[in-house]
Amino acid sequence: MDREKMIARHYLETGILGAYETAEVVHEEEENGKYAPCFEDATVFFDQTRTVTNRAMCIEGRVFRITSVFPADAGNTPTDKLLALIDTELEKETHSA
Repeated sequence: MDREKMIARHYLETGILGAYETAEVVHEEEENGKYAPCFEDATVFFDQTRTVTNRAMCIEGRVFRITSVFPADAGNTPTDKLLALIDTELEKETHSA
C-alpha cells in the first residue's frame, strides 16, 4: 500500500490526520460525580481547590509538555463548555437557514 493510501486509511480509521497518536485511557477517576480520564502518558493530581494534569506528548520526535489546571468547584467541565458552544453554533446555523 502506498504512503498516501496508508495516510488516508489511518485518517478514516482514527479521525487523526498526521503522526500524532492519542494515548490510551487507562482508567477514569471519579470525584463528586465528575469523571476525569487518566491517560497512560499523564499524571493527575487532585486536591481541594483544583485538578492538575501533566502530559508529555511526543509528536514527530519533539516532546511537548502540557499542564492543564481545572478548578475543583467548577460548575461545568471544559467538555461541557465545548458542547454548549457547539450547540450554540448549530442553533445559529439552523436559524440562518
